[in-house]
Amino acid sequence: MSLPLEVLADLTLAIDGEDIQIQGDGEVVVVDLPSLRAGQRLLQSGPWSGDVRRLRTEQFNTALRTAGITVEVRYRGETIARLGSRAIPNAVARLLDFGEIELHPVKAIQAEARARPLTTLAVVGGTSALIAYLISRLRK
Repeated sequence: MSLPLEVLADLTLAIDGEDIQIQGDGEVVVVDLPSLRAGQRLLQSGPWSGDVRRLRTEQFNTALRTAGITVEVRYRGETIARLGSRAIPNAVARLLDFGEIELHPVKAIQAEARARPLTTLAVVGGTSALIAYLISRLRK
């Protein structure tokens, strides 16, 4: 049973000169990442760093579920992770050793691809050329 708790917040967290917006409207706290690098730095700092990442994530997730709170991590308008009461655990999170949370890394990749179409085209083209080259070398 959830505890009756509301989180009302409008915060800005600065990491390496990038502003991460954090807003709470009651039962949902939204962490809006300006870049994937900022999200990576956030995970590498504080209680989520090092070997205790899974344990800390599970403790945080359990506390959120108990309080009836959900934390959504968004990147370019896409929810890429969800913890707490509304999270639906998925295989991706378990595979990456994040425990019982919800992760959507493909949405982050899609958002990045939309923001940088030429870079995406270059990476996909280069990867395709490399794969074609390796296949042709294996056939000889």
